[in-house]
This record gives sequence, structure tokens and C-alpha cells, in this order.
Amino acid sequence: MKKNKSGFTLIELLAVIAILAIILVISIPKILDVIETSKINTLKNAVKLIADSAEKKYTENEAFGEEEEITCDSVSKLNKEDYNKCTIIFDENGIAKVSILGRGKFKGLKVIEATKTSAEVIKLEAPKYGITAVEYINGLYEYYGDSYNLKIDNTKDQNVRYYGANPNNYVSFNNELWRIIGVFGNNVKLIRSEKLGTLSWDSSESSVNGGDGINQWGESTYEDGTSYPGSDLMQYLNKMYYGGDTTITCYGSANNTTTTCPKDSKGNFLTIDETSKKLIDNHTWNTGAIKISESTDTLLFYNAERGMVSGKSSCSDGDNCNDTVERTTTWTGYIALPYVTDYAYASNESICEINMLAQDSSNTYICRSNNWIYSKYNVWYLAPYAAFGFANSSFFIHANGKLLNRIVSADYNVFPSIYLKSNVIIESGNGSESNPYMLKL
Repeated sequence: MKKNKSGFTLIELLAVIAILAIILVISIPKILDVIETSKINTLKNAVKLIADSAEKKYTENEAFGEEEEITCDSVSKLNKEDYNKCTIIFDENGIAKVSILGRGKFKGLKVIEATKTSAEVIKLEAPKYGITAVEYINGLYEYYGDSYNLKIDNTKDQNVRYYGANPNNYVSFNNELWRIIGVFGNNVKLIRSEKLGTLSWDSSESSVNGGDGINQWGESTYEDGTSYPGSDLMQYLNKMYYGGDTTITCYGSANNTTTTCPKDSKGNFLTIDETSKKLIDNHTWNTGAIKISESTDTLLFYNAERGMVSGKSSCSDGDNCNDTVERTTTWTGYIALPYVTDYAYASNESICEINMLAQDSSNTYICRSNNWIYSKYNVWYLAPYAAFGFANSSFFIHANGKLLNRIVSADYNVFPSIYLKSNVIIESGNGSESNPYMLKL
């Protein structure tokens, strides 16, 4: 007798596979939800513990008069790879409130002012086109962090900045390529990708400061109350380059030596087009002068840029400080120069957040390394030099990457900088050189 052989038909196998597929479709999202919930709960517990530890340390410090700063690093057991930003604040009752922005395994998660008893985790979404440039870049940082070469600097303002050799921070602006320096308050700051030209910061007749100019950037007055129009470079950038006034004179050396203002390949003076003008904020720039003792320390320099020391504060006599111009430490206008600290923070070398003049074993200036702003030119920056015996000097970055001061009549390269209006929108692009961000109001 023949025995019956048991087995599966093709139809039965297909049915089984189909059932398994259905089970997987149903179960995988649930598994992912479990993993996500676990991450959220882990983060909740972590910030509660940070808050609790911070309060205990705060109480100890209060009791014993210690002045140790209480930071997340000092009380957290989280790894640095787990967050982009972590802050602790204490209310009037000594209650610790912890805010944290996750990365790594906590990427896309954010906590705002959690306490030791309560924490709410927010799930972030990647930014989409059609929001303001400020919201978009902040969103990139919050969601992607340093994978987009974005970081929060170590200043009191905690600005979001692009850093590294070549981040995707290109913008189509004025039918040219510009680049995003970062987010500063309610504004995004740009710098022209290519140099505009080679010009003096300022120049003067031979009887004034030795013919080497005046290190006052903006409009002011002379001691007799008459009007001072501002430095030659400021006038060029705002009256010709922005305003289209072709009667403006450009200078390229001491003793009021004139030079040709920058032109395009067709021989036309370079200007900002009307569409782009509408995007530029009439911004208040800081023009505080820097003492030589502050020129190494990045944070001291940053604070001095925003300080109240003027470019003539230490200069009272001699051929290099005989001008009678009243100095100001702020200026409101459309186009200026980048700050020196913009250069320092653009490097991915962490030492540059501390020491802008750091060198390696071969005496190469470290801050030029992996720094997208570094241009291999002598470049003017917006920083007067506060020095005894000189009222005609400002700071520049040398072609070798070193920060130096120089008389403002020197003809160095100019990379103009602007702040966008707060309502400028990013509507397309990915920030690469070949596909830059496109802007509109």
C-alpha cells in the first residue's frame, strides 16, 4: 500500500508568509513605540535626578558659602554624547529647573524646566521650509545637532553657529553666494562668500593720526559738535554698496590715497539689488574696542566687542591720536564687517572657544584649521584697538590665521556682513554650494 505524504502546498506556504507579514506589520510599530517610550522615560528620570542632585549641591553651597558653579556636568550621570545642551536654573526658593536638548540615543527629544518631581519630554520634528530662517536653523540644531555642523557657543548669549571646514550654510543672496554665520537673538547673520575688494578701513589727511585714519566705525561728532560721517569703509558699504551712491570715494592707503571702488566683470560698481535690500535688517552693531590683554581670550574678546571701551580711550597725545572725533561703542546700519569672534567660533577646534591665538607644535595657528570663514587673505574685522598712543588701529586676521592689529589705512580684504530681518523665510535649498538656501520675506 502507498503511504500518504504530508506537506504544504504552495498556496499554504504563501498563506503562512502572508500571516507572518501581517503580524510583523502589526508588531513592529508596537516594538518601536516601546523603545521610544523607554527612551522618553529614561530621559525623564535622568533630568529629575539632575534636578535633585543640583538642589542638594545648591543647598550645600549655600550652607558652606562655596562658590562652585553648579552645572549639568557637575551633577549629571548622562554621557556628553546624549545631549547638545543642558542648563540648570534656580528659582527664588532654590528649586532647580533643568532644560536639556537630546542627541545620540535621545535625538529628537527635548525637556524644558524639569524639576525633581516633574518632567515633560517634547518630541521634536525636523524643520520644514516656509518658516523663518531663525526658526529653521534653530530647528536644524535642535533636531540634528552637530551632524549639521551647528553648535551653541560658550558665550552668555548662547548663539547658534555654523562651524567646521565646510558646513552647508550657503545662501543665495543678491544673486551671489553668501554664508550663514549663525543665529543671534531674532536675526540670522550672513557673510559674503567671496571678498568684495581690498580697501582701507579708514584713511585721513597726513595731519590727522599720521595720515592713517580714525578707528571710529560709525557716524559721530567732533569735539566741537560738528558731524563726523564715519569711517571710509562704513560709508562705502552703506552709501555705495547698499545705497547705490556712485559719488562715494574709496581709499586704499594712508594720507587719503584713493582707489577704485569694487566693480563686477562688466565694469559696474558692485551694489545690493532692491530685492535683497528688503531682506536686510537695520541692525545695531557693537563696536567696542579691544585691549591687547583681551586679544587672546575668546570670551574676553566677545565681551569687549560688546563693551564700552572706545578706540581712543587710552590715547591722548602723539601724532597717532590727535583726531578730535568722539568715539561710540555701537552703530546702527545695514552693512558692516564680521566680528573677530565670528572667526574664532567658526573653527571646529574647541581650543578656539578659549584661545584665539592657540598654536600647534609647528607654530601653526590652530583656529584657521577646519574653519570655513578662514580665507587665506588679510581680512578686516569690526574691532577697534584700544591702545596707548594709537587711535588709528583696528584688528584683522592675517593670511596665516593670526589675529593682529594694524593701522586702519592698510588696504586689506573686505567680506561684508549683514543681519537678515526676523521675518525672512527659508523657502528651499539644502545649504550646499550647489543648492544654497533661497530666501524671501
